[in-house]
Amino acid sequence: MAMFYQAPAISVNTPKPWDESRLGWLALAWFDGFGTRTLHRLAKRYGGRGDKALACTLEDLLAANVTEKVAARFFGFRRETDTERLARKMEEEGVSLMLDSDEDYPPRLKQISDPPFALFVRGPKIFSELEIAIVGTRNCTPYGRNVTIELAHDLARSGLGIVSGLALGVDAYAHGAALEDGGRCIAVLGGGCDDGSIYPRHNLKLAQEILGGGGTIISEFPPGTFSLKHHFPLRNRIIAGLCRAVVVVEAAEESGSLITAHLALEQNRDVFAVPGPITSEQSRGTNKLLKLGAIPCTGAADILTHLELTADSPKPRQTVPLTPEEEAVCDALDQPRHADELGRILDLDAATIATRLMGLELKGRVKSEGGQMYTKSRH
Repeated sequence: MAMFYQAPAISVNTPKPWDESRLGWLALAWFDGFGTRTLHRLAKRYGGRGDKALACTLEDLLAANVTEKVAARFFGFRRETDTERLARKMEEEGVSLMLDSDEDYPPRLKQISDPPFALFVRGPKIFSELEIAIVGTRNCTPYGRNVTIELAHDLARSGLGIVSGLALGVDAYAHGAALEDGGRCIAVLGGGCDDGSIYPRHNLKLAQEILGGGGTIISEFPPGTFSLKHHFPLRNRIIAGLCRAVVVVEAAEESGSLITAHLALEQNRDVFAVPGPITSEQSRGTNKLLKLGAIPCTGAADILTHLELTADSPKPRQTVPLTPEEEAVCDALDQPRHADELGRILDLDAATIATRLMGLELKGRVKSEGGQMYTKSRH
């Protein structure tokens, strides 16, 4: 008998009114020189009042660790910016602003170490505990395409939402297959979510189909922002943060999907990997994840069973034996240590210690505390 888990109904909240505080946060989130940490510092300093934060002084910005150069650029932006015009542009594009203080902010995203202060959203703000990310290479093989489609079909039929990055390849196949079964999709972008900024342009129609099917498109970047290379790791942390688990279908050894897997581990999410032919370049990354301890995925049933979506409590992780090299890393973690310090203690280069730490995270034996600080997990 096929397992089925019915996602709980969640109401769609109406757009928030543009009061002075919200207009202030809109402008601050629009400025490309401030990251989420700066915005959080300003929110704390001004008690959540966006209009007061927008009127900040140089001293305030320096206290928030903003450089004088960025502060000067911000003051120029502030002089030239009409906040009400930005709000009209949002409304014209069908984009809403979501702040981390809003009641409809994704609950899972609040759990990560650096949740976005603000998100730009198209579509209903529906988020549950039942989202699964499916990610992988843009250059997937026929095998990867078929596996992705089968997984997305089966997971969507089981009531799970599918999260991915709207990229070519695995992402697009996952979104498309879920839509075919009436499943709900969430696409997280590395640029603006307005039609003019959708990247890649080939997937503009797919983005519109996601919205037409009741799905949601999310970005940390305001309308009109081009997708730049350094945006994608930021996007990947949101993909991982929204989900209960991440499934990597196909990935080359240096794939960005492995970054998503690593971020998922840091956020205490389960990571599944689909095994592939040992001769395939596009399976080297997933096979490496499996060697490091990722959960093998040969079908949707593996995911549903592991997450125990039909049970009341989560299934405990099995204890996986450690190699002597991994035991040495654990022994060195007699107290919280930085990855660089571990490398010096064990006389290992940065790449080697990173690989071993990732393997230990996948096996549930090491926990990342953020900022490349690690502690030994209880098991």
